[in-house]
Amino acid sequence: MIFILGILAGVVVVNVTGLTGRGEAESYANDLGTIQTVVSAFYADTHAYSSTSGWNEAGNYTSVHNYPTATGTDSALYLGNEVRIGKYAVYVVMDGNDSKEATTNDITAAAIWMGLLVNGPGTGTADTMDNSAPLKGESGPYLNPLPRSCSTHNFSKGTGTITWIVGAYGRVYGVFENSGNWYAGYGGKYP
Repeated sequence: MIFILGILAGVVVVNVTGLTGRGEAESYANDLGTIQTVVSAFYADTHAYSSTSGWNEAGNYTSVHNYPTATGTDSALYLGNEVRIGKYAVYVVMDGNDSKEATTNDITAAAIWMGLLVNGPGTGTADTMDNSAPLKGESGPYLNPLPRSCSTHNFSKGTGTITWIVGAYGRVYGVFENSGNWYAGYGGKYP
């Protein structure tokens, strides 16, 4: 009887552990899809092309922010080779400008300003990055609440492990740092 109960307990523990990992991976994929939709909506929103208000602080088309990133544009970051971290397949994040692995500075420049996507007008405070790109008068909503996965690189109050970035051609990636290198994908820890 004890032997049989031991076998059943072992089966249950293994199956529950597997479910936890799958749930986290699905949460990552769901957040990725949601944030990609939000960033695409932000890009398509009319305020992104306004010549007199919204993101266009200088009052001319050259200052329009089409994406909620530090530069207002998408970046040259893209997915490189697939590698494994433990049992998980992830991708090396590459910088298309110099065909090298992305640096922390590259990631920071491409990180989505999550605070600017929260429902409600921006104030120019730390929650909305800085005074150079407030969303004064904008009502949103774009993304509310912030995903728990959001890392501090996203210039929000996020405390998670994933930095959401806008890569080449407006593609959103969830990336994380491991031993000084940046990878995209679910690496076994989420959020």
